[in-house]
Amino acid sequence: LTRRCAKCWEISEMARPSLRILVADDDPTMGLLMRAALGGEAFALTVVDNGRVALDEFGRQTFDMVLLDVEMPEMDGMAVCAAIRRSDRPATPVVLVTGRDDPAFALQVRALSAELIVKPINWAALPATLLSLLG
Repeated sequence: LTRRCAKCWEISEMARPSLRILVADDDPTMGLLMRAALGGEAFALTVVDNGRVALDEFGRQTFDMVLLDVEMPEMDGMAVCAAIRRSDRPATPVVLVTGRDDPAFALQVRALSAELIVKPINWAALPATLLSLLG
C-alpha cells in the first residue's frame, strides 16, 4: 500500500495481483518472446502450442485475457476465439496475433469481438498495449 493522502491508501503496482494471460502459439520462439516480454510481476502466463490445448486450458482455468496466434495446427486462433465467445465466459478479452493486416481480416476479428496485434510485435510496448486493452 502507498499513502496517497492523510486518510487514504491505494494499492501500489507491486501489490496488485498478476493478470492471468493464456498465450497460444505453435512457434516455440514466440512463446519464449512472450515470456520475456510479459515475464514481469504484472502478468502470469500460461503458454500452450496449439488451439485445441488453448481451449482445454480455457475450460480449466480463468484468464484475464487470451492471446492467440491466428495460424495454428489442430484449431486456429479464429476458431478458438469463436469457441470462447460461445463459452460460459464470452466476455474474456481475446487478442489475435497475426502477420495479416488487411482490412477484411480486421473486420473478421472485430466480428468476433476481439482485438488484433499485427506482427512484427513491438515487444517493448506489448505490456502497456495489453494493459490498455484491459482498461
